[in-house]
Amino acid sequence: MSVVSLNQLNKFDNIKYASALRGVYEHSPWVIEETLNHRPFNTVEELHKICVSLINNASLDTQLALIRAHPDLAAKLEQLPNLTRFSQEEQTKAGFSSLPLFVIDQLRNELVRYRKRFGHPFILCLAENSVVDVLPILKKRIQSDLDLERVSCLFEITRIGWHRLCSILNITNA
Repeated sequence: MSVVSLNQLNKFDNIKYASALRGVYEHSPWVIEETLNHRPFNTVEELHKICVSLINNASLDTQLALIRAHPDLAAKLEQLPNLTRFSQEEQTKAGFSSLPLFVIDQLRNELVRYRKRFGHPFILCLAENSVVDVLPILKKRIQSDLDLERVSCLFEITRIGWHRLCSILNITNA
C-alpha cells in the first residue's frame, strides 16, 4: 500500500486515483469510482462523507452486494490468501489467533448462525473494537431485524473505509 497525500490524490488521473484507493471498499470499486467527479477534496473527511452518501443512497441490491463482498471475521488460515491486503492486515492485527481455541470455535459457530440468519457476513470495524468484544457484539446483533442489521453493517463498512482512507493518506488521528 502506497501512502499518498490528498493533494496528490486530487491530481491523479482517474486510473491512478482508483488504483491508489483500491480495496478501501472490499471488492466494491464502484464506491471510489463514483467519487471521481467530486474532486478536488479539501479534507479526507470530505472524501469519506461522499463515500458514505454513495453507500447509503445505493440501491438495496447494491448495498447487499457491498456487504456480501466482505470476508467472514476470524477467517481460517487457508482463507487468508483470498482476502484483500487490507482484510489480511486487519484480521491478523485483530489478534484472533490469541483467543483460546474454544472461544474461536464459539465465534465461528455464531458467525455461521449469523450468516444463515442474514445471508451475509457479520461486519465489524476491527480498528474500533477489541477482539474480545466481537463475540458479545455478534450475539447482540444477531437478534436484530434484517433492515436494522443491514444498516449496522453499512455503518461498520463506512468506519472500515474511514480507517483505510486514513492509512492510505497517512492521517494519524483515524
